[in-house]
Amino acid sequence: MVLAVGLGGCAGPRQGTYEQRGFDTPSNSCRTQPALCIGPESVLPGIRAAEVAVVAAGAGAMLDADTRRAAEFVLKECAEQARSQVLLREHGGQSPTKEECNEVVERNARGEPVTRAMKWGTAMHQVALECARQRLGTLIPGRFSLEPTYRFDRKAPKTTYVPQEEVNALLRQGRGAELKGTLVPDVVIHEGHPLQAQAVYDFKFPCLSSETDPPWRRYPRGHVYAGEYQHQLYMEALKLSEVPIRIVPRIGVAP
Repeated sequence: MVLAVGLGGCAGPRQGTYEQRGFDTPSNSCRTQPALCIGPESVLPGIRAAEVAVVAAGAGAMLDADTRRAAEFVLKECAEQARSQVLLREHGGQSPTKEECNEVVERNARGEPVTRAMKWGTAMHQVALECARQRLGTLIPGRFSLEPTYRFDRKAPKTTYVPQEEVNALLRQGRGAELKGTLVPDVVIHEGHPLQAQAVYDFKFPCLSSETDPPWRRYPRGHVYAGEYQHQLYMEALKLSEVPIRIVPRIGVAP
């Protein structure tokens, strides 16, 4: 089964992100920096019609080993293909130098510099997410979500799933600031609803070739979770029984 699901192709771009050391997806950046959310490309397809709010206790049931291995094989293949496809299109298939990675190639909606590393990482996320949509859709239909949005109230504690339709509406209305502090993992495998998370994965695309795992994001000063690490918030908010996983080209699966 693992070999069979790993041989399908990837197609079509989707919202994604990147940073030289491994960033969140652009939709996540959009939530923390609403000024970046402009144009039709910032609006993602709707998923559900109503918001569901529950206490995420007991949601992190164990994922069986065979399904986990098959899913991780798929995600690793998607990451490899995404990097290869983007580098082939943008750089003749060659790995970039440090100077090329750091070169500013454009400005975002706020006038901030966008490096080649960030631009290519966005493209790689787009390809990897669409690849994951197709392959996981065959492997575990109805049991995964791509870039689901969660509000986490640590005091309650309560985790709320924000349906994509609501996210889209807020962005269209210029109310992206209301999504500040939300958590948006790349891939969540669940029991049938995003709040019943069993495993969480984030794609990381370092610009430079390296045998070292790229770090998890540490939230910056001014963020709701300043000083804390991305994977630790995922684990706490979704009551996971397993540590979230990074999917990295050439390295593969990295806790």
